[in-house]
Amino acid sequence: MPTTARRVLSPEMKQKYDSLRDVLQRALSLTDRCPETGASAVLRDRLALLQSAALFVFVGEVKSGKSSFINALLGEEVCEVAPDPCTAGIQELVYGEGRSRTALGDHWERVRLPKEVLKDITIVDTPGTNSIIRNHQMITENYIPRSDLVVFVFPAKNPHTATAWEFLSFVRRDWHRKIVFVLQQADLASPQELAVNQERVKQYAHERNVQNPVLFTVSAKRESEGAPDSGFTEFREFLRNAVESGDVWRMKLEGSRDTVRKVLNDLLADLRREEAAIAEDEAFYRGLLARVEGRREKANALRRLVVDSLGVSYDRLASRLEEDFREGLEVGTILRRSIPFLRDKDVKTWIKEIQERFEKTARQEIEAESSRASKDLSDEMKAMLDDLDSAIAHRQERRQKGGPPAAADRIDILERLQGQLRDLRISDIVNQKGLQGSDLGALTLTGGGIAALGAVIAMATHLIAFDITGGILAAVGAGLVTVTLIWKRSAIMNDFSQKMARSREEFRGRLDQEITGIFERLILEIQHDLKEPLSRLDRETARISSLVEEARLVSEAAELL
Repeated sequence: MPTTARRVLSPEMKQKYDSLRDVLQRALSLTDRCPETGASAVLRDRLALLQSAALFVFVGEVKSGKSSFINALLGEEVCEVAPDPCTAGIQELVYGEGRSRTALGDHWERVRLPKEVLKDITIVDTPGTNSIIRNHQMITENYIPRSDLVVFVFPAKNPHTATAWEFLSFVRRDWHRKIVFVLQQADLASPQELAVNQERVKQYAHERNVQNPVLFTVSAKRESEGAPDSGFTEFREFLRNAVESGDVWRMKLEGSRDTVRKVLNDLLADLRREEAAIAEDEAFYRGLLARVEGRREKANALRRLVVDSLGVSYDRLASRLEEDFREGLEVGTILRRSIPFLRDKDVKTWIKEIQERFEKTARQEIEAESSRASKDLSDEMKAMLDDLDSAIAHRQERRQKGGPPAAADRIDILERLQGQLRDLRISDIVNQKGLQGSDLGALTLTGGGIAALGAVIAMATHLIAFDITGGILAAVGAGLVTVTLIWKRSAIMNDFSQKMARSREEFRGRLDQEITGIFERLILEIQHDLKEPLSRLDRETARISSLVEEARLVSEAAELL
């Protein structure tokens, strides 16, 4: 790392530095809790460099004379100079009691020199902004956040090079760094060219929001020859004044403050985008819930149709049963079945036949109607799942085509939800063979049927009394049977009709309840699957809101520096 600078700060500057350290630590704590963007590393560097010498980064295009300028400034051949583009990496020039070199990485080294000026500033020589060596511009750009002053070196004869000015725009726009301009190789340009190019540099600087640009015109060649007009005296005076007046520490303070601003502005922009993305996700999931609710209303309409359809079939069967029972209670029929040698069958046999006929007819007609209802129910539920699956697939396709970005965990939620919905098997709820294989089918054949058959069996207990001891009562008892039948028949039929009415009501009620349950089980499961990501998004929204508020407070503190 660069050496610790010699400095005695004024009470005011010390207070500002203490406040700056607090702001940097708060900002670092904040970025550590956010997705990694490199911001934490930048802030750690700033904290580590806070007590170090001011960091001056020298940049310029290849062959701009940048390395020659630094060598002339230090009065020593430190940076390699050759006819070809040779500055292949970054060199940190720091103070040291003796000269030494330390490799920091590929194309990156620290050089220690016993130069007095390096006790207060660290000089960084960088590859050319148009370097042909891959990734060197990236290394240069990564160095800028640590800088306190950026020195742009242009060839005095041609300061119009595009890559250097593009890079300057990046430095100024993104990091707001203090900038100094140098026209090097002045010995190669005529006085008229120098005058014109000096004005052009100032013009370009103004266009990039650099007010009152500081510009030096120098010649490393003239400096090496000992010429007093090399321009280096003015630049060294600038450095001396910057150190003695405390400007370098103000640069460090302002650079650190601007770094915090940049980091927090970027972080807030990322958080705002994340908030918007989460809000869009929430709207999507709530839209799916609204679709499910719409399907519930449609399912209710279908449920009423199915209940009415099956109810009509049951009513028809129940009415036929009631008519058969009424005919069987005719006086002549009962008398004939009460006399052994006249009857075609006894009362017990007749009741059994009524039961079997009802059961057989119910199985055929109700099951046929149930099968049709089963398909309608199954189709509706499949349509609901297909609708949701299509909506999810469309959203995934939109993201793949460059829609709003989404965090990886939210993409996982969407994919997991799609898998959960696709795993729901309608056949587990409504059997493919029809309702007879489902709970609804069981209700149709037992719930309503048993109710009706129970009414028949209950009536049989009254009728068995007429079949006295298997028909021992002969013609002499016919009058007694007739009187008893006339007396009981009306009450028996009323009782039977009431029981049949209750059985019909029970059939419809239980049928309605069962179909409602079929849809509700599916809908509630889907709603549960949808509410789970919504809960996670709510928690994420609360987390991001907390980060946004903290970023706002740290930003306010940074503005006071």
